[in-house]
Amino acid sequence: MEAQIFLMGGNPPIKNHTIVNKIVSSRKIERIVIFTVYRENWEPYMKKYTEVFQSQFPNLNTDYLLLDTEQIDFDSYLDADVIIIGGGNTEKYLATYVNQQFKNYIDRMLNKGAKVMGFSAGALLIGEKVYVSPNDHSDHQIKIKNGLGLFSQFLISVHYDSWNDKANKDIAEGLVDVPIIPLNDHSCLVFDKLGNIIEKID
Repeated sequence: MEAQIFLMGGNPPIKNHTIVNKIVSSRKIERIVIFTVYRENWEPYMKKYTEVFQSQFPNLNTDYLLLDTEQIDFDSYLDADVIIIGGGNTEKYLATYVNQQFKNYIDRMLNKGAKVMGFSAGALLIGEKVYVSPNDHSDHQIKIKNGLGLFSQFLISVHYDSWNDKANKDIAEGLVDVPIIPLNDHSCLVFDKLGNIIEKID
């Protein structure tokens, strides 16, 4: 089982070098593609995603794609070594990235051996079902939404510690028939391209 999918429970930068080493161990990283959504001052924030890689690979090429504001040709990004789906407004990410075209691209890239990382909202949307915490949006309801479907045997919760989300997660678990795995801000859940969990790094 090769570690290819990395779900981060919080925001960048990655503080834990065990996680970084797992991503960079098996290949040289030349190109990272980051998928995000528009918000004010989004551009300076992007460096937080890449700084841990930039220090090891000074010639790194990085692309920032905002699929909520632009049309892209996925065929131009087939040589990415690492794909990062950023964090932010979960509902906006779900509306922007949960579609067949994006899923086809991610599946294709996993089959080519690329690593896929999701941070917070970007981690949530990778599963078949998505637990949206009441802490995550303005109407403060627990929501279960559809995601990309790269794994189905569990859901995840993000920012579990900083949102103090145990009570909400426990209620949400009653609404779905699989467990919800809690991820703290600095936790990472690692699995292979078939959705089998390899390890959880806290």
